[in-house]
Amino acid sequence: MSETYLSWYREGRMDESDFRSVTDLLAESGMTVEHPTLGCGMLLDVVGEQVKLPPERILELVGLSVGPLCVQFWLSADVDVVCDVRYVAPDTQILTFVLDGLTKDEHGQAEDAIQRLIQRELDRTVALLVDLGGETAEEDDDALVLYGQLPTGPRPDRVQFRTDRLSTVLDVLAGAEVTDLGNGQSAVRW
Repeated sequence: MSETYLSWYREGRMDESDFRSVTDLLAESGMTVEHPTLGCGMLLDVVGEQVKLPPERILELVGLSVGPLCVQFWLSADVDVVCDVRYVAPDTQILTFVLDGLTKDEHGQAEDAIQRLIQRELDRTVALLVDLGGETAEEDDDALVLYGQLPTGPRPDRVQFRTDRLSTVLDVLAGAEVTDLGNGQSAVRW
């Protein structure tokens, strides 16, 4: 990747109802699947073109895990956050929110919405990977979070793990600075 992004690793495959819960929580913070003026949702196809769909259909497609999907979440009628949604067997759903092109305030709004989501879904959260420079590769991110393998190249700016899960990623903690965030999460930096 070469973009600023946050990747939320969540236990379990999200069905339509689970994804609706996630989108409802994000909407409480101003990030909606439904475009504020067009009344539809949008997926991005393989060449980055918008495909307009009813929001319910997007929820259904994510719930079916038909493959990786690229969903737009809207902060306003002309500002969106692209979210890559993918499932990794045996049991992890990954939502990667791309924050490139946002102003400082929009970036803050999006990150705040995602942090609130994670706090509300803490029992299902594996980790939140934050890469503000977009320097790590997707496969390195997965190896780090899912298998406890440190990237050989660039590392993300930080990874937030549930504090009660730190014992499962001991290899990742070697040489890292660990900060208890006080909300059931700990931030790991190298």
